[in-house]
Amino acid sequence: MLKPAIAAVLAVYSCTALASDLDVKNVEHISVFAHRQAMAQPNVLASISVLEHVDIMARQANDLPELLAQLVGVNLARDGGRGQNASLYIRGGNTGHTLVLIDGVRVGTATLGYKSLAMMPLELIERIELIRGPRAAFYGADALAGVIAISTRRSQTVAINGNIASYGQMGADISISHTLDNLSLWATVGVNQADGFNIRPDLDPDNDGYKQKFIKLSADYHSRLGLWQLKTDVNSGRYQFDSAWSEQDQSDTLTRSHQLGWQQQFGQWQHQVQLSQSLDNDTPFSANSRSAFITQREEFSYQTLGHINSELTLLAGLNWYQEDVAKSATAYEQTQRNNKAVFTGINYQYQGLHLDLTARRDVFRQYGAENTWQFAAGYQVSQHWQLRASRGTAFKVPSFNALYYPGYANPDLKPEQARSDEIGLRYHKPQFQLELSWFNRDVTNLIQGVEQAQNVKLAAISGIELSLVKQWQQVSTELAYTWLDAKNRSTGTQLERRPENTLHWRSSYQGDTWSLFITADHQTGTYQGIYSAVENLPSFTLWGLGASYQLNTNLVIRSAVKNMFDKQYQTSAGYATAGANINLSLSYRL
Repeated sequence: MLKPAIAAVLAVYSCTALASDLDVKNVEHISVFAHRQAMAQPNVLASISVLEHVDIMARQANDLPELLAQLVGVNLARDGGRGQNASLYIRGGNTGHTLVLIDGVRVGTATLGYKSLAMMPLELIERIELIRGPRAAFYGADALAGVIAISTRRSQTVAINGNIASYGQMGADISISHTLDNLSLWATVGVNQADGFNIRPDLDPDNDGYKQKFIKLSADYHSRLGLWQLKTDVNSGRYQFDSAWSEQDQSDTLTRSHQLGWQQQFGQWQHQVQLSQSLDNDTPFSANSRSAFITQREEFSYQTLGHINSELTLLAGLNWYQEDVAKSATAYEQTQRNNKAVFTGINYQYQGLHLDLTARRDVFRQYGAENTWQFAAGYQVSQHWQLRASRGTAFKVPSFNALYYPGYANPDLKPEQARSDEIGLRYHKPQFQLELSWFNRDVTNLIQGVEQAQNVKLAAISGIELSLVKQWQQVSTELAYTWLDAKNRSTGTQLERRPENTLHWRSSYQGDTWSLFITADHQTGTYQGIYSAVENLPSFTLWGLGASYQLNTNLVIRSAVKNMFDKQYQTSAGYATAGANINLSLSYRL
């Protein structure tokens, strides 16, 4: 604990000394989901990272898990390459401890208990907010470790993208928009595929690739009664994998969602209503068997936000959703559950003081009531320095697989409960941003297990995050460091797949028509668990290099080399990862 803390303090001191010499302006980011209201990122009382579409394009990530893994507080364990299962650990939490929102609506499978992001097309994403820390008081179950809030694509121009890459990767997409009086329309459609590589040489000699196609349609209509929004998207595909547990080695996937929203301002109160219906279907198959896992979800939410005066804002809302797995091939003992919730909050700002208190009550049909709350306080020490502290509670109900899967079920599982504390220090100027955070989370009834899930009595997770962005003229440098201590207090062992130290570094140069960047990603060794063939995996460092060139006003060419020194490494024991690989893309804007 002592060494990481000293290193972080020294980094704060040295980087603050440099800040006064920097004068390049940066674009201000806005958070929409951290407090369920629009707020400038420096004022948010939580640890967040915001990526706009321009940031996503500039990073040239191969897929969404790779992109998120570049952010502070995030670790990635992959069962292969693009398209295969990718587990994200935010602040040491399980994959299921992170709630995923797409356009404000929760997504994921009730069978697994989380949203798989491996087949989520980057081409459909306009912006991402990663909120680290509990958010159950705002959004309910699953938000123990954080929230990934994705806003889908709404290009204001005709945009055409094409890409080719190593391992037979290729893809293309087009986005268009049209406005007629009070009606605005957007559409994005595209395809992706890759031959892949052999992710388990010990099991099967074939390459494991994927194919997908996707479409997103949305419309806004402004009337005297308010703003009406309609969104629909379909993403279908197939990916290949290798498994020691089954002969099935391919899976068909389909996600589909429909959303209808309305918002209107009446005096000082803003009202929002959202209705949604979604389907998540993952169907593993082989020549002799086929096993569909299907979740259907309907959701209704209402929120009102009142700006009482310049200092006080009130928040209140209702939420209801129902999950149904009856169409799955597995005969679950229970096939449906629903949740009803109410929430309310107060946000107060006076001079340098900022307070936020939010509480929520969820009532599940199987478990009864769960009460969660979150309190955060911040103080603007000076024009650029903010000190903040928060405490919050969160919970997660067990998945249908853990509770009811035939032969492996444990119907006595209890919901996971968590209490988290955080202290943060933030320095913000247009040309320089620094954030240092300490966090601690105790999780009771943590659910773990290989064949049958069990509740662990207590897990304790603590850590330090340091992130900085520094710009000097045309050069920008980003650093994201995480120190993590995640233990099962019952046994004294480390929790699986959580490296103690993770470091991401990126430096870029922006010229008039071209740019260049270099990256380094390092993580220390990881404990894989007593049931793994390899109990511990070694540390590794990956280097990358990329460039872009503005051919003319409308056309940009980009290229990047990942794992440029062809490092042989693993993040999930037994699963191969991509060697040195290159991608090339063209983007046209009209």
